[in-house]
Amino acid sequence: MKKALISLMLIFIMLTTLLLNLASAYFFLDLRQGSQDVINLATDFAEPFLSAIFGGYGYSYLLFEKFLIFIILIAIVYFAISRFPAFEEKKGVIRIISIVVPLLGVRFLDAAWLNTILMQYQVLGIALAGILPFLIYLLFLHNVSDSPIIRKIGWIFFIVIYFGLWSTSESGVYGQVYVWTMLIALVFLLLDGTIHRWWMKQQLEASGASDKWEHIAQLRKDIRETREAMGSHDMPDRIGNKIIKQKQKLIDQWMKAK
Repeated sequence: MKKALISLMLIFIMLTTLLLNLASAYFFLDLRQGSQDVINLATDFAEPFLSAIFGGYGYSYLLFEKFLIFIILIAIVYFAISRFPAFEEKKGVIRIISIVVPLLGVRFLDAAWLNTILMQYQVLGIALAGILPFLIYLLFLHNVSDSPIIRKIGWIFFIVIYFGLWSTSESGVYGQVYVWTMLIALVFLLLDGTIHRWWMKQQLEASGASDKWEHIAQLRKDIRETREAMGSHDMPDRIGNKIIKQKQKLIDQWMKAK
């Protein structure tokens, strides 16, 4: 009797799990189909209007791109026109010009010119997306340690990784990108000391100090003032100790800096 009850419970659990999986799959399938139907409805509704406004007959697949360029041009033209003294008190005229001029410009863009413009944005996107990891790594190396040995090891590691990517790349375009990245990293490796001194100089200018010793003196003064505030109960000990710890850490970093 006990074994039969256990068997029934196991069968019930398995059936329940199976039904739940089926219901979940049906729900997500139905939700996906519903979302697709909404998108198709919005596209079918908006496409004739956009084609009539932006002149997208024959290559309607670029209508959305034309619409985005139209928005960019509106912002630029509005900014430029609003700076003219003659239009300062004529907001209505500014709005009309800001809409009509971009509309005329976008409406008569053919597919060749549009693809040329989009190619430039593609290059911009690739350049920004490609340089961002490099900049993040650069900031990481110059913030994580003041030791030139550690930074140089980091750059060597970076170059080795890109050398491996270059040696295993089957695409000539990707290979050129890897080679140029290695060369730039090599320049940063050779000029590590100069770059780090410039980096420290920028931090000093941001703090308002003329050299590192003036900056250290200011940090020590901040620590003394924080301790005085803690002693007079103008600042909670928990907050004061946290500030002192941060300032002391900065002092230690600047004492190691050359």
